[in-house]
Amino acid sequence: MVKKAIQVNYWEFHPLTAARWDDFEILFGPNGACAGCWCAWFLMTNREYTEAKKEGHKELVRTLVHSGVEPGIIAYADGVPAGWVALAPRERYKRLATSKQLGAVDDKPVWVISCFFIHRDYRRQGLMEKLLAAAVQYARGLGVKTLEAFPLDVEGKMSSIQMYTGKSSVFYKLGFNEVARRNYRPILRLEL
Repeated sequence: MVKKAIQVNYWEFHPLTAARWDDFEILFGPNGACAGCWCAWFLMTNREYTEAKKEGHKELVRTLVHSGVEPGIIAYADGVPAGWVALAPRERYKRLATSKQLGAVDDKPVWVISCFFIHRDYRRQGLMEKLLAAAVQYARGLGVKTLEAFPLDVEGKMSSIQMYTGKSSVFYKLGFNEVARRNYRPILRLEL
């Protein structure tokens, strides 16, 4: 039996700050969502990630946030933490520096939208699109010129963990365009 999504009357979107850290912990749960990632996957090299384990992942993100870095946006459904999108300058994501598939397309400075997490109670309500729109608005407000992402071309059912980089159709709907394709994965950009 499929659990029915919670009906939401009011959505809010806020950058993750130290004042909102507790909400991030609530959203990600005691295990850090996505097998203890705490959205640290792209922030670390493979070796660092493996050695740090989930407590180290959480501590890295907590340290970033408490140092004043805003690594993404939290969605609130009627005041309850419901979803997350991570974005940052490409240089902050260590894993991208060595990735053949997700490495830089050119030397243009870009901000990367790297991850989404949507709590199971709020899936199938268009929250990925709402989070992406909030990320675009946030980046514009910071003066970012180019956003980049590498979502999946998804048809049919796929697990939420596999879709952590997003669905390409949502990005296309909001004006992103393909600038490269590495194997099966499109590299999309939006000029702001």
